[in-house]
Amino acid sequence: MIICVCKAVSDRHIKSAVKDGARNLRDLTRELGVGTCCGKCVPEARATLSASLDSRGESAVRAAAHACFPRTGSGFAV
Repeated sequence: MIICVCKAVSDRHIKSAVKDGARNLRDLTRELGVGTCCGKCVPEARATLSASLDSRGESAVRAAAHACFPRTGSGFAV
């Protein structure tokens, strides 16, 4: 499933990035460009990241994924 239309990032890309060491949304932004254009993908990217970390047994690290891009009233802050 495509998560970020702007950068053509799929859930498979995110899962692969997690396998390669991505641990938070900032890592995904650096590696894949997620959230750098319109930002509409951030909630789904965050959810996919969390699910991938959970499936790898890294739920303690999952909290960092939510802290990297705190939500504001109109989206997210970088």
